[in-house]
Amino acid sequence: MTPQRIKASNLVFLAMIATAIAMLLTALVSCRGETKYNMDKASNGSIETHSNDLNGKVEAIIGDTKLLITEFNAKKSTSVVFLKDGLQFKILDNNNKSVLVNMYAPGLLNRIPFTINRIIESLSAEEVNNSKTKSKLEILLPGNKASMKDLKKLYKGSMTLLEASNQRIVVAFKGSGVNGDTEVNNRDENQFPMEGFIEINNFKIYDMRN
Repeated sequence: MTPQRIKASNLVFLAMIATAIAMLLTALVSCRGETKYNMDKASNGSIETHSNDLNGKVEAIIGDTKLLITEFNAKKSTSVVFLKDGLQFKILDNNNKSVLVNMYAPGLLNRIPFTINRIIESLSAEEVNNSKTKSKLEILLPGNKASMKDLKKLYKGSMTLLEASNQRIVVAFKGSGVNGDTEVNNRDENQFPMEGFIEINNFKIYDMRN
């Protein structure tokens, strides 16, 4: 092969390499743009999954019962809903124990720790509708036969948001609770201690802050 042909062959080979590099750079830029678009969509209300490994811990004293939940059912548990001034979620374990948390207050997610003393269960319907600051906690401890007595509701006391991020939430609560079947007029005479904390990590998010 003559020197001219060798030189031409080398030029063709270099051109092929340059074309391949250009295609690779174009693909990388496209992927980065697509990733940003997906993240923006997630922050605008769609569900964003950080991990399939929902985990955490619930530890509480409810009357004479000591509750400990260390394994969550990710399929049955809800996403964490972030609102402009609140959050809400419900987690379940594999034995259908469940914990429901609702917390609302102006600036809730911007001033942590944040304690709420207005418990929805003790408020009138009018107070619930008119109050921007309120919280709710319900824990279901299912027995052999389904009963509203299995539902434990925080009645008086406080709930404190100790941590809140897109990967981790910690809520502490302390006060007194009532059974789900206790009549409104009999609640003050049928209270029991209700105290503990809820920690969840790696959850799905439904972001409604915008």
